[in-house]
Amino acid sequence: MVDSLGGAISDAVVVLESSGQRIAEIRAGSDGRFEFSNEAGRDMRLVVTAVGFAPATVSLASGTRDLRIALEPAPFFEAVNVTSSRTDVPKVDPTATMSVFTAADLMATGSVTLDDALKAVPGFTLFRRTSSRVSNPTAQGITLRGLGGTGSSRSLVLADGVPLNDAFGGWVYWDKLPQAAIDRVEVLRGSGSDLYGADAVGGVVQVLTWHPTQPLGRAAFEGGALGTGRASLFAGGRTSGWSYSAGGEWFSTDGYITVATVQDPGIAPRGPIDTKSSSTHRSGLASVGYHAESGWRVEVIGNVFSEDRGNGTPAVTNSTAARSLSGETAGALGGGLFSARVYGGTQGYDQTFSAVSADRTSEDLNRNQRVPTRVVGVGGQWVRLFGRHTMLVGAEGKFIRGETDETQLQRGRVLGETAGGGTQRVGSAFVQDSFAVNDRFTVVAGAHADGWHTQSKYTPYEKTLGSFNPRASFAYRVASGFSVRASAYGGFRAPTLNELYRGFRAGNTQTNPSEALEPERLTGADAGVLLTRGPVSARITTFWNVLDDAITNITLSTTPQLITKVRANADRIRSAGLEIETDWRLARALTVTFSTGLVNARYSGDTSLRDNQVPQVPTYNAGLSARYVHQGWSGSGLLRVTGPQFEDDLNAFTLRRATVLDVMGGRTLGRRVSLFVAVENLLDSEYDVGRTPILTVGLPRAARAGVQLLLP
Repeated sequence: MVDSLGGAISDAVVVLESSGQRIAEIRAGSDGRFEFSNEAGRDMRLVVTAVGFAPATVSLASGTRDLRIALEPAPFFEAVNVTSSRTDVPKVDPTATMSVFTAADLMATGSVTLDDALKAVPGFTLFRRTSSRVSNPTAQGITLRGLGGTGSSRSLVLADGVPLNDAFGGWVYWDKLPQAAIDRVEVLRGSGSDLYGADAVGGVVQVLTWHPTQPLGRAAFEGGALGTGRASLFAGGRTSGWSYSAGGEWFSTDGYITVATVQDPGIAPRGPIDTKSSSTHRSGLASVGYHAESGWRVEVIGNVFSEDRGNGTPAVTNSTAARSLSGETAGALGGGLFSARVYGGTQGYDQTFSAVSADRTSEDLNRNQRVPTRVVGVGGQWVRLFGRHTMLVGAEGKFIRGETDETQLQRGRVLGETAGGGTQRVGSAFVQDSFAVNDRFTVVAGAHADGWHTQSKYTPYEKTLGSFNPRASFAYRVASGFSVRASAYGGFRAPTLNELYRGFRAGNTQTNPSEALEPERLTGADAGVLLTRGPVSARITTFWNVLDDAITNITLSTTPQLITKVRANADRIRSAGLEIETDWRLARALTVTFSTGLVNARYSGDTSLRDNQVPQVPTYNAGLSARYVHQGWSGSGLLRVTGPQFEDDLNAFTLRRATVLDVMGGRTLGRRVSLFVAVENLLDSEYDVGRTPILTVGLPRAARAGVQLLLP
């Protein structure tokens, strides 16, 4: 069993049928191999399903001994996923708007980072459009369906069920997992608060790693322009009930100077003080588990991560060091499947700030920050099939302790020290019922109840609140190739410790925290149709969201030297839009896809921001991609267009339209070795990524080449 690039597909389910009757079922190993002892006879066939791939049916001729089955990527509506049901068993959920990217998809992209690869998802944009390749971690937030606008993502990002969002600030460390360890990525658009609670109001991104059942090895080595290099490794297997795996990654880039050479009137252009925004990270992942004959399993996973970044001037740097450990057990209980998980970790984040002279010839280091954080989480769930009903119940909790210790400086002298921070606790319970009324009609209903408590370490501030987040959805297959679906939902996001207690400075803009923040609450709905006719598939979705008490950076004052903002609840955000996705299989070797997200996200309510557009949310984004695979040769291209957006709440600074083309070509040598060449921003377009009010620009043209190894 192989994918379009010749790589082995593990865990594919293979069913042997004769005259329409099921005879046997087996799972392929991590090397893609499977074996039936039955002799092929009359009217016998194999039906193959695998996560991220379209189902395949292969007729067997009498005497068939050996087969090589190549699976094609699945259209979006056939994508098998675990995220929309939180269970270990992948399934197709017709009520969810889901995008699935397999390892083969990610390996075939021209993007060097995971967050850049996900820009192919309609409506998925990054805060200030900046890749994690060069951006400060605190700016690595994402936007889905117009619900963004801050570095604290309103979408939850998970790695095998454990949050990748920073516990203190909500931003995302995309590089914590070695890329060679990634099996697939699932993106759920629309609120996931009914299953995942706080932080999932915009959606859920889940990164799932390999869990080999047989010896498996993957490696990638690459290097190229801007002093960029990467080595990513992963290996694992299972022996006598014991499973094991380990992976690691090293990545480094010299980056580029982000400050534009041409600035707005009154703002100095790039000067001698401006340096390249560089980054280096190292990550490690290891797991060990035991699978008992009774079907129960237990697994322990450890992860370490560190990175160092230069942020564009000599004095401004940041570094992160994080360690985490998680454990999970699962098995049959009470006629269903029970699973439980516990995780914990510590992290240290260090950041420096400076004041840059108006002519950009010098700077003065004026602030050092140290942000230590601890987090502990625990949860459990039970799922069981009752006839046509699949019932899921569970509970979880999370505790976070974080501080921000700051030293103010002026020309090398210490002016003073301040400290802030506190604790947060979240406890929740959830339930979901998926009811297959018949082969055409599916109904899903569920709810998530949360209790949230936060307390300051240095002030009397303390607050406790609750939230109830329901969801109801359905999907109905009207006819072959035509289905409709709709859902209504609620959501909830509590302010992060970062928003409550930590201030920061970007360019000439100072943003202060606020203890007075209230949680955000979402009410929303979406509806759509799925269409397929021959080789063409399309999905059209419309959505409507209202986010009450939206947390925004509000401008308090503006001078030529300093813009001062404070975090505050900006009353309400209304976001409505349309998503269109098409998939066209022109031939077995060539697939063309087009996707676009149109969004109108504005402030409403009785505030001074009424009718202003939400900052950092583009009015549209669109992507056109093509992928070709034939006889060992492969090629892909992705053209992305991001519409204009505003940098700030007052809509004073505009980020203009951005157009970027990434391409990649490769050659597979046998089954194990692939060579590739990729170019990001092939047209060398200069595009805006920030105005603070200093204009910064995105990645210039950057080529790289490398080799990918797959074993066995």
